[in-house]
Amino acid sequence: MQTADAAALADERLAAFRSEIDAPGIAYGLVKDGELVHAAGTGEVVLGSGRVPGPDDVFRIASMTKSFTAAAVLALRDRGTLRLDDPLTAHLPWTEGVRPDGGGAVITLRDLLSMNAGLPTDDPWGDRYESLRIEDFDALVAGGVSFVRPPRTGYEYSNLGYALLGRVVTVASGTDYREFVAREILGPLGLTATRYDAREVPAELLVQGYHPVDSGLVPEPLCVPGAFSAMGGLHSSVRDLARWVGAFQGTWRGDVDHPLSRWSLREMQEQHSHIAAAVVPGAGDVPERVVSASYGFGLVVEDDRRLGRLVSHSGGYPGFGSHMRWHPDSGWGVVVLGNRTYTPAHRVALGLLAELVEAHRREHPTDVAATLWPRTRAAMDVVESLAASWDDALAGSWFAPNVDLDRPRAERRAAIEGVRSRIGAFTRSTRPWESTSPAHVRWWLDGAQGTAYAEVLLSPERVPMVQSLTVSTDPVPDPTWD
Repeated sequence: MQTADAAALADERLAAFRSEIDAPGIAYGLVKDGELVHAAGTGEVVLGSGRVPGPDDVFRIASMTKSFTAAAVLALRDRGTLRLDDPLTAHLPWTEGVRPDGGGAVITLRDLLSMNAGLPTDDPWGDRYESLRIEDFDALVAGGVSFVRPPRTGYEYSNLGYALLGRVVTVASGTDYREFVAREILGPLGLTATRYDAREVPAELLVQGYHPVDSGLVPEPLCVPGAFSAMGGLHSSVRDLARWVGAFQGTWRGDVDHPLSRWSLREMQEQHSHIAAAVVPGAGDVPERVVSASYGFGLVVEDDRRLGRLVSHSGGYPGFGSHMRWHPDSGWGVVVLGNRTYTPAHRVALGLLAELVEAHRREHPTDVAATLWPRTRAAMDVVESLAASWDDALAGSWFAPNVDLDRPRAERRAAIEGVRSRIGAFTRSTRPWESTSPAHVRWWLDGAQGTAYAEVLLSPERVPMVQSLTVSTDPVPDPTWD
């Protein structure tokens, strides 16, 4: 999709979205291959002002801050100052009592980064604690906290966990957490609009947040930094966040100009703690699709069966709501900032980016053949040969031992010959192949009387063998994770 078309689509979607949720104002931007290619706004920075939000206006970005905190922890890891598998107590000795009743595993920094520490979900509790003084925070933690499960047994979104990481950054670096992030991350990246303290933002650029009550929208008071700033304290602009998103996009292309290494930034974008799998309904030109979501380090990572890898994070706070989202393969990204409490920015960003990616897929179809092992492509020929005229010797030379154990060869042969009789003589369809790895491929066979799909998965042996084989006229089954 051309930039002008993408911009027009974004303008249309965001105007409709603001009207739908009755937000005072929204600023948004499109990122392509690391560059801000379109930025605009709708509504007002301050009700009654008539001034439309722009790319340099500063909103609170709330939990999007967690990606900056995770980057700070990894920066210290890369310097050898700490390890991700350090127990929390190695840096904060007063947290010795922070463990589930009855004992169990101690919390590590990795657990906190990946929302896998067993601490309970604490939205909206944490949103009102940002200004807590450090000494009061330490006393709160030292007095003990509650757990919903032992560490490393499941995802649970924890603001408290990221506040603890902020304390770790302070102690491990010998520098206040906010100062460390500003000096080591914001400064080198040129994120000049991004601040923890709203009082440092030029008045003409600071966006007023609004909170809904029965009588309407009321201004949300400023919140000063404190012990919970590491989980949601940053304020930023579309322009700065486009640069932040662009740095992550660059890790997939290999061009990174960032205080962190390419591989540390990629580590943040990998799945570390499974959240859920869901079916996303189709909308417009984007069909229904299956998505598996996990938490990385300060980022949400989605593996979409149709669109591929997507990375994002939302921010929700009294007075504000935000979302950033990008698709590494296409290079498209979206940033949306709103000034109404818990603006559901993720909804419009999710749909908009899906439309951009779907258009990119149509214009730049993936060459699946180039991603497959040569052995996988050769297996396709073998399967088609067996479907056309079964040959036990050929099957025996390609099947891994489990294939005949999983289904007797005579039954498998009869089933495949049954497909052949139903569709007639066939040729390989021009329909695009599907693949989840170099060892897997699904493709279609067009016959005079119908169409079948074929699918193979090769084994991990030095010379890969066919470990799974399907030729069928049945509907393609839904994916499973087992």
